[in-house]
Amino acid sequence: MMNEQNQAHRHEEIPLTARDMKILAALEVWGVLGVGQLHGLAAEDAPAAERTDLFFNEMDRRLYWTRLFKRLVRLESQGCIRGHVFVNHRKAYTLAARGHELLHRGGLARLAGYRDSIEESLLDHELTAAAAGLVMTELLGLDVRSERERFQWTGRGGRARAPERGGSDLWIVDRRRPKAVEIEMGQKSEGRYEDIFEGYRRRMPPGGAVLYLTAWPTGVGCILRHARRHRASFVYACSLADFRRTAGRAPFVCAADEEPAIHLGRGVPILSEAVPAR
Repeated sequence: MMNEQNQAHRHEEIPLTARDMKILAALEVWGVLGVGQLHGLAAEDAPAAERTDLFFNEMDRRLYWTRLFKRLVRLESQGCIRGHVFVNHRKAYTLAARGHELLHRGGLARLAGYRDSIEESLLDHELTAAAAGLVMTELLGLDVRSERERFQWTGRGGRARAPERGGSDLWIVDRRRPKAVEIEMGQKSEGRYEDIFEGYRRRMPPGGAVLYLTAWPTGVGCILRHARRHRASFVYACSLADFRRTAGRAPFVCAADEEPAIHLGRGVPILSEAVPAR
């Protein structure tokens, strides 16, 4: 009887491929990813515009018929990943216990903990932050840390944000000029921006920049107006629509009119040599 159970267990297990491990590693770092984003990770030879759309979860139901989606179903059944179904959003995935164990076993784990749940109210922001991070890493070749990795988050459920530690949504590693990235889904109050800018003024390394990606039509002007009012000339802004349309190469405009814009990506200066006034 015991031998039969062991044979059945071995039959259920599937050997993991390099693509499987890439999926597990991405879920560990970004916390939660949609079906489109996981297809974008796998489509390494696809045009940048197509991959960008996938990273922003632009997709139709045909993706649910692909071999990759069938593989996701298998990985979920093996306890490597966990699928989440929502009322107002498409299915999304987080890492599961066995998947994190396999990353550690293969020397690929980058965090001590992993996210295994997500509230629907947080999903739009978290998937958008992951989309920007995937464009920057997969298409532009930048060294980007999620807030989860930067602060070595060790929890499981909920959001990883650690505002008391000065966490940004993303952090672009750059010896000359590090860059915090804020995903701004909606406008905050005047007082809140003042507090945020002052916090960055205190803790950013010399020459650092704060890049805002804004989700509403007047977002860039709004952020720059607040930054000028509070003399935060280290603040730059770009709309998420332009960022997506250009696969991450749209300029980030500075709050200080005399400062040149920031361009991200290979073959384009990552930052101008000018250092914003602090």
